[in-house]
Amino acid sequence: MTTTTVDAASLLAATEARRRAQRRATSLPLTGTAAGLAVLAVSLWSDPWRFWPGMLVPSLVYLVLWVVAARRTRRGPAWATEGKDRYGVVLLVLVLLAYFSGPMMLRFAGPAFALGIGLLLLDGRTGNPLLRGPGIALVVTSPIVALVLSRAQGPLLLVLAVGCGALALVASRREAALLSERA
Repeated sequence: MTTTTVDAASLLAATEARRRAQRRATSLPLTGTAAGLAVLAVSLWSDPWRFWPGMLVPSLVYLVLWVVAARRTRRGPAWATEGKDRYGVVLLVLVLLAYFSGPMMLRFAGPAFALGIGLLLLDGRTGNPLLRGPGIALVVTSPIVALVLSRAQGPLLLVLAVGCGALALVASRREAALLSERA
C-alpha cells in the first residue's frame, strides 16, 4: 500500500487559483481595461482637447467591473464567492483621483494612467504578473505619451488597447484550462 502526502500549501494555492479562475479575476479586469483604452482612443481621435472622457472612463470601467463581479458571484457556485477582488476599492480610489486631480492628472499623466493604477491596485494582493505587467506599462507609458507624443495619443492608446485585449484572451484561456482540469 502506497501513501500519498499532500502538501497543504500547494493544495491551498491550487484551490485559490481555481477560485480566481472561476471569478475570472485576471481576464475580467484586462478586458475592461482594453475596452476603456479603446473608448479613450476613439474620444481622443474625435476631439483631442476634451478631458471629460479621460476623467470618467476609468471610473466607469471599474464601476462596470464591480457590477459584473457582483452578479457573477451571486450566480456562481458557492466556493466562487469567497474571494474579494477589490473592484469597489479601486473604484473609490479612481473617483477620488479624478475628483481631486482631474484635469491636471490628465494633462501630465495621461488618461491611461488611472487604468494602470487600477490594475496595479488589483495586483497588490495576488502578485499576478498578467495584471502587474500591463499596469506598470500603462503607468509608465501614459505620461510619456501625454507629454511627448500628445499628437499621437489616440493611435497609441489603441495599440495599448489591442495589447491588453490580447493579454485578456491569454488570461481567459488559462482560466478556462484551469477550470477544465479535474481537481
